[in-house]
Amino acid sequence: MQPEERAPIVEPIGQFASRVAILLAMIGAALAAWTLREVAFILFGALVLANGMNAVACFLARKVRIRYALGLLAVVTTGLTVLGAVGWFFGATINNQLEELSDKIPDGLQWLTNQIEARPYMRDLLSKLEINDLSGTTGWIAKTLTPILRSFLGAAGSLVVMAIVSIYLAAQPERYRSGALRLLPFSARSKASELLDATGNILGRWLAGQVAVMATVGLLSGVGLWLLGIDAAFVLGLVGGLMSFVPYLGSVMTAVLATLFALAQGPYHAAAVIVMYICVHFVEGNFITPLIQAEATSLPPAITLLTVISCAILFGPSAAFLASPLTLFVITALDVLYTKPMVKRETGDQ
Repeated sequence: MQPEERAPIVEPIGQFASRVAILLAMIGAALAAWTLREVAFILFGALVLANGMNAVACFLARKVRIRYALGLLAVVTTGLTVLGAVGWFFGATINNQLEELSDKIPDGLQWLTNQIEARPYMRDLLSKLEINDLSGTTGWIAKTLTPILRSFLGAAGSLVVMAIVSIYLAAQPERYRSGALRLLPFSARSKASELLDATGNILGRWLAGQVAVMATVGLLSGVGLWLLGIDAAFVLGLVGGLMSFVPYLGSVMTAVLATLFALAQGPYHAAAVIVMYICVHFVEGNFITPLIQAEATSLPPAITLLTVISCAILFGPSAAFLASPLTLFVITALDVLYTKPMVKRETGDQ
């Protein structure tokens, strides 16, 4: 007697259609996210800023025993006051030194070009690299720096939008948090809440440490340039502090700009500037950053550099500003959603 043949199981058309619809929806969401990636970066930057303001406002509410709204108002008012004071007292100095930078950096490039053209082996090397003119508007440096500077100017505009959005987020954090959790299934809300707590804690500590590092680098480099007799020391120190928000690449770009500026005053000034920046970042990397940032909020140098370069290539140079917090967010999310549950399963903990 032959075994009874079973009819093949055919998936109902309705289930197949629903799976296709879900797949198409996921593809559409991915395409929309890629198209709106700049908006996503602005939102993520606003979340980082809002998290920092929330942490400071909560600290003030606990220590001074005031309402959270008053603490947040104090944070926003202090920030606006500092920016206004800098513009009021140092606006003319900043404007004059920026004009000085725009005048002297081309002079430094011209001096560098003359030195290269005076050495045949350097001319041969540049010709092989198809770099023929360093100082002209069509030169290699101009072609390289122009899109980067334009991107950073665009990032400055995005920063204003981030600041405005972050104030709204920090004003009603629980409202936006509960609204985001309601979009998830009930079974996933507990894990999502844990993820929000963990990432908020990490990003808040990282931002506080980064602000302290920026202030330290800006102060040390500004004072160092002033002691060396470099013109526009105030602006270069300010730029150095702001650019140190981007690990490694920001410091290199600031040192290059300061060196090109110092070349207009002479090669010895440029050499002194290079040595000064090496000393400043040695002190920052070995003493300041380890003291301020805990192990949980610091990233290995190789990972930091790779993520900065990857974000700059994928999303543009301005995305490099958010590479470090984005990496911390991803690492924390993997730890909460994957590593810890896996460890609990392996050890049998409930």
